[in-house]
Amino acid sequence: MSHIKLSWRNIIIAATLPAVLEVIWQLYNTYVPVFLQAGNPAFTEAGASTVGFGLGPALTGFILVFDNIAGLFISPLVGAWSDSIRTRWGRRMPFILLGIPVAVAAFIFIPLIPIGIKPEFNGQTGQLTSLLIPFIISLFIVLIAFAVVRPVADVLMFDVTPSKHRTTANGIAGAIAGFLVVLTALGGAALYDVYGPLPFWIAAGLAVLILLLTWAWVKEPEELVSAKELAGEPFNLKGIIKFLRDQPEENRRSLIFLLLSNLLAYVALAQMQAFLSSYGVFSLGMEVSAAAMLVAIPALAFMVMAVPAGLLANRIGRKTTQIIGLVGYAVGAMVIYLFPDATMLNVGLLICGLTWPLANVVQVAMIVDSAPVETLMGTYTGLRQVAVTLGFIIGPLIGGSLVEAMGNNYRWVWLIMFVFLVLATVAILPVTKGEAKKEAA
Repeated sequence: MSHIKLSWRNIIIAATLPAVLEVIWQLYNTYVPVFLQAGNPAFTEAGASTVGFGLGPALTGFILVFDNIAGLFISPLVGAWSDSIRTRWGRRMPFILLGIPVAVAAFIFIPLIPIGIKPEFNGQTGQLTSLLIPFIISLFIVLIAFAVVRPVADVLMFDVTPSKHRTTANGIAGAIAGFLVVLTALGGAALYDVYGPLPFWIAAGLAVLILLLTWAWVKEPEELVSAKELAGEPFNLKGIIKFLRDQPEENRRSLIFLLLSNLLAYVALAQMQAFLSSYGVFSLGMEVSAAAMLVAIPALAFMVMAVPAGLLANRIGRKTTQIIGLVGYAVGAMVIYLFPDATMLNVGLLICGLTWPLANVVQVAMIVDSAPVETLMGTYTGLRQVAVTLGFIIGPLIGGSLVEAMGNNYRWVWLIMFVFLVLATVAILPVTKGEAKKEAA
């Protein structure tokens, strides 16, 4: 293993980058489903006042995931490409410098389009084609840009962090993300009531700020050879597959089960991200701004537990910590399913927020450290992003379809969460690689 100089300043800046992306992702998942569904009869009956395109849950679930499909092809190739290239700006930075401005440019337009819906056309999808098409195009651009940026933003943090500190670094990233998401949920809800686009614009400005800080301070280790040099052949899709096949059996087997566990866990997480605000509006009769604030509960708990989760993983092992987190998260989902009222929703969200960090902060670290060499971290992170993307594709499709089949009863998404979290726990049991590596003397 190559020596990486420890700089907590650089680690914190690099950790803030994916944290800010998580804020944008959270705003996307909180408000976009509402914009798409507002105006349909179920929203009218629930008393929601926001105007929208009037789509049903199943079609909304499809729209929320169809643009993610591109991520299945983009993320692994970008991750591997960033392993193999050499530029004057580094391996990861060119993708970040390109992707974030594009994502921000499209993101700031998302809340502006529904404003153009006249009250008399609220929910009349056929009359809103001229607005719905650019709205979906904006969503598509944001998700494509995210597919480029997210794998390299994650791996940049690990590039500048020694292996034994990676769970702690990811815990810091989680704590920062939790703090920002809490501010977004609380302050964003108030700003949304003042003027809908405000929380989107503030998040976009924050993304630009952290991009500039990352550009100014975070430098990639120069001693890491490119994967192309290591492989001795073109590192295209064919080369990636061959190189992975040539890895030791134990490393390859652990990677497969880690990716499977991640996939199943994110099918579960997608239920909460895509339908939590809808559950609040449909099932509990909340206003949109109040439902948007629900995310503050698990986000605040996540913020509190993120760094301790990383430290715990250093003490008892990453695999054990992840199993505890997945089981605890499943318990939180089951609490919400069994007791469908506002009080127990808060209790369940608190349990989810306290236990999910135990799984989440070690997931990427386990995958990158299951690689036999450091130079494959971008490739492995890209493969992990495929699993996550698949989870976000499958999750809303399953959830939206079941909700619609059950008469628009959003309670069923919590049972889906429970089932897939149990499956994710089972999938991680055969894993033998991914613990912190020993530093070279």
